Amino acid sequence: MTTSLGRFGGLLLILFFFHGHNLLGQSDTLIDATGQKEYERFKAIGIAKQNALQLDSSIYYFKRSLSVLRTLEKSPINQFYNEGFLKNRISLNLFNSGQTEASITWMKEAIFAYQEYSIHGENEEEKLKGKKRRLSCIDNLGGFYRGIGENERGLELVKYSYNEKLKFLEDDDPNLAISRLIIGHISLVARDFEEAGVYTDKGLEHIDKIPYAHTYALMVRASIYENVEDFENAQKTYEACEAIYRKDFTGTYSLVFLDALAEMSRFYAKIGQNEKAITLAEESYNFTKKETFSNDLITFNHIENLAFIHFDLEDYQNALAYSNEALSYFSNQNLSLNGTLDSIQNEMRKPRALYLRAKSQYHLTDKKDKSQLVSLLKEAQTALSILDRRKTNTKTQEDLNLLLIDNNDLINFTKQLRWDLYAITEDEAYLDDMVSLHESALYTRIRSRLNLKNVAFSNVPKTTLERESLLKEQLSAYNEDNSMEHFFKANSEWNAFLDSLKRNYPRYYKMRYMQIEQPIDNLQQNIPDHTTVVRYLFVEEELYVLVVSKTQKKMIALASDKLTENILLLGENQGDLKVVLPLYHLLYRQLWQPIAPLVTTKKVVIVPDGALFNLSFETLTPVEITTFQDLTTQSLLAKHSLSYNYSLLLLHEDQNTLPYEENFIAFAPEFNDAMKKEYQVAISDSIDLDKAYLTLLPQPFSAAIAKEYSERFSGNSFLNEKSTKQLFTANAKEHKIIHIGTHAESNNLNPELSRLVFAKNIVDPNKLADNYLYTYEIYNQNLSSNLAILTACETGKPTFQPGEGMISLAHAFNYAGSESILTSLWKIDEKSSTEIIGHFYENLKKGMSKDEALRHAKLTYLSAAEGRTVEPQYWAGLVLMGDVTPIDLPTGTPFWIWILGGAVLLIIFFYFLKRKRA
Repeated sequence: MTTSLGRFGGLLLILFFFHGHNLLGQSDTLIDATGQKEYERFKAIGIAKQNALQLDSSIYYFKRSLSVLRTLEKSPINQFYNEGFLKNRISLNLFNSGQTEASITWMKEAIFAYQEYSIHGENEEEKLKGKKRRLSCIDNLGGFYRGIGENERGLELVKYSYNEKLKFLEDDDPNLAISRLIIGHISLVARDFEEAGVYTDKGLEHIDKIPYAHTYALMVRASIYENVEDFENAQKTYEACEAIYRKDFTGTYSLVFLDALAEMSRFYAKIGQNEKAITLAEESYNFTKKETFSNDLITFNHIENLAFIHFDLEDYQNALAYSNEALSYFSNQNLSLNGTLDSIQNEMRKPRALYLRAKSQYHLTDKKDKSQLVSLLKEAQTALSILDRRKTNTKTQEDLNLLLIDNNDLINFTKQLRWDLYAITEDEAYLDDMVSLHESALYTRIRSRLNLKNVAFSNVPKTTLERESLLKEQLSAYNEDNSMEHFFKANSEWNAFLDSLKRNYPRYYKMRYMQIEQPIDNLQQNIPDHTTVVRYLFVEEELYVLVVSKTQKKMIALASDKLTENILLLGENQGDLKVVLPLYHLLYRQLWQPIAPLVTTKKVVIVPDGALFNLSFETLTPVEITTFQDLTTQSLLAKHSLSYNYSLLLLHEDQNTLPYEENFIAFAPEFNDAMKKEYQVAISDSIDLDKAYLTLLPQPFSAAIAKEYSERFSGNSFLNEKSTKQLFTANAKEHKIIHIGTHAESNNLNPELSRLVFAKNIVDPNKLADNYLYTYEIYNQNLSSNLAILTACETGKPTFQPGEGMISLAHAFNYAGSESILTSLWKIDEKSSTEIIGHFYENLKKGMSKDEALRHAKLTYLSAAEGRTVEPQYWAGLVLMGDVTPIDLPTGTPFWIWILGGAVLLIIFFYFLKRKRA
């Protein structure tokens, strides 16, 4: 259910910091011996209790030591250094006891104390110690934010500390090694596995200088291997780590060792070593259940871990027993909730335990009735409501994305329960809720990935965006010149800002910060007349389809056997009749035949899911055909006008088209040899040469159709070297049609990096390299239009989630103001695509709706196609996404041209008449 180190990583990280302070030269005897015995005694007891994991007692003695300290001589070492030491220790204990809010307050005071000592210390050596302590405390604070799920803020703090250390420490200094390991750990939790590996390996280079950190480093590295599915190296690294733990074990488990046992138990369960998994999980569980162990939060974690292990091994009876035991810690109030952040850290553990209990009960019940399902759904919805409360305290889309991924199993289970209840009761409320949750989770995931970059958005005043950016910086920034006070005050300012954003810029708020689950209100009322919407959705491996129109709404379960494999076969063998023609019929029977009686309208909007984003539905055939030409009469293309969308939520958008005065604008770089030669001449340094640009295939047909229809539609065109990114962003807005005839790369792995390729701006040497318009940049453009045409997309591999590259471009254009986009599912032949687009434009001129215009354009193309060009790879990839209403385009020569022409003829006539009389 979670990524390795995603659950126990916070405790592992924080315990490591205990040792980190000793590494930095922390001295326990930095005050005068005279009169200090009571202070030292309480401090020593606090440290001993801390090492024994008796954190409440440790806090008590550290606070008594602090009270005595304040009665001693007012010197920099007492006022700042020693006070910083005690506050840091108290803060760490509070965090590991689940009291996050208090821990942050105490850590802020520790940072301030060490900062003061770095200024007022007795000599430069002492000042340097204060500086090191301060940075170490900032590391701890970063760990706290990682512990409540705000990974981006945590990472920024830790990287700030690391960069400060780089200014005065040698590369092999163990303090830098610690920072690298911490950054590697947080990057792992944030699922940036590449960066996690780089920093962790760098930290391991000097691990001999910090031997007590060796196990920590190996645990992080093993988890990275595990997450990239290099299980062989993961197991070797886990085994090496365990060997070191066992060698140094004295009979008392540290929090680090307990965390390691839990992480390793999950790994061994994953790779099928069941006995090893249970043994390790029970070892940590048994220790935390001893009467001498008094940390309820840690005990809860290890009870829950044992529940997970049994659940993963399909021992649902034991999984149920241990999840009940874990949840008793909430009902008995063992886990005290003393403030908002405490609730975040502690209560965020509850959804997983609720999921385990409910899903175990689900598996243990053979015949499920309504009352049982309602009870399980109530439990799942309670868990979802906790996620939503957690979401309101999430300040970044990356953290929201991680929140959804970490609880994906819970979301899927909730959908399954709603489906089961709908199947039993036929109550459409359950159906609506199931679809609503699916739409919201999918939409949020896509949106979150697109927003991992620092995306700017149009339609929001610059001052508002600057305010948003400033508040985010205040939430995560810290520098030498001020205390951490502003860092905490920004929280309340941020929440007030979100409220104003929701009121004043609801579209932007929805884009960035909407709730996890959005209701789909009035779905049927928002569907256009004479239109059927077909929404496919996966719940884990099970496939369902929702068919909805103005007059009906029905959900059906479909077979999903070998679906992904068959769609992949289609993509790899598009020209092979023997392979693809049987698959077209097989997929029809699987995906369409069960709903065919329900789809009675000619117009159909398809909303795919998963692998279905890579399928052109119009090629599906009700009978097995023998030639590609048969697709003109025996296919969904022959029967329906298909358009696509990526979310039912978009059916809530205003469907009224805007009456733009300008008809048409086109951009077509062509990438001919002359352009490439001019670019090579303009490059003064071969290191800067964009070799990929020189390998782009010329697009003469794209340039020709752009020129032709800019004239026919009384529009404008920017061709060849004039088709630059700068001219596009400056001129594309507010046209009925924006035609983009260029190379486009659709990136499924990183959707925000899907991009359009424009001509190199050789006029301005400073912008030679600035010819790519990335998806994340499109959000800041004004591309208001009835239709954007974008063909010749090339899908990037490998895929993260099928179709997300194409979705990202469509989503960006939609946000930027394009009511619909005509694009391609795969790289399509330039000549055939321009022929189809030409027919498409002619059909639009006749007043056809966009979907009808595209359908007839393809049929016209197929009626004349010969040889290989009849194969679907040449035409079926073109799809329309979004609004399908007609566009009011000029149908002939403008009236003013006739008037002007007549005036010219009259002038010529009178001229010759006058000469004749003369």
